[in-house]
Amino acid sequence: MSQKKSPQLTPVDSRIRIPQHYQRQPVISRLVSRYGVTVNITSAMLTPTENYGWFDLQLQGNSEHICSSLLYLQKLGVDLMQLSIAGSMQHNLSSQPFPSQKLNKREFAPLATSSHTQAYQGYSGQSHRLRLQICILKDYYQIPVISELVSRHGITVNIIAASLPANQQDDGWFDLDLWGRPQQLFSSFNYLEKLKLPLWLDASSMHGHIL
Repeated sequence: MSQKKSPQLTPVDSRIRIPQHYQRQPVISRLVSRYGVTVNITSAMLTPTENYGWFDLQLQGNSEHICSSLLYLQKLGVDLMQLSIAGSMQHNLSSQPFPSQKLNKREFAPLATSSHTQAYQGYSGQSHRLRLQICILKDYYQIPVISELVSRHGITVNIIAASLPANQQDDGWFDLDLWGRPQQLFSSFNYLEKLKLPLWLDASSMHGHIL
């Protein structure tokens, strides 16, 4: 008996525009956790003061799962501005250029690696929120960092603000809310440490926030 072939793994590139009322929700994180899709953000511009946030995404995974994730975005009201499959443009809904304005960074305290254990002391088994800023070095643009945080460590990642240049010649950064249990948050920090990405921690987010 011949075995049924599984759907081919086909990379899909998509430019999406997220309306402001969805910017406080972990939309991209859900693509990973709900549909098993690997999502790499190749460029981004998101600020709470703008009506829309922009992301260029590369989706990798089971073809059916990718289709389901794109349908999910459409049902939310997220605009799929462009779709390309295997490097060939299949769908183009807008000729608008990717926004190039720069965002003002918030003030975050430098995160000392030796303080991780102390930072998690006193946490219970409940889910907690942790706010941080992460610098995405230009050599790391092809690594799906946020997707790995979700799939490997089981945390929920909400992108609060982002600036990831489309030219991939400069470093970018994300302001992130991480939700998870203490051990999940701790292991996610270990992963980021191994990548040697600069981190800044919002210490005020570490106490009393329960999902």
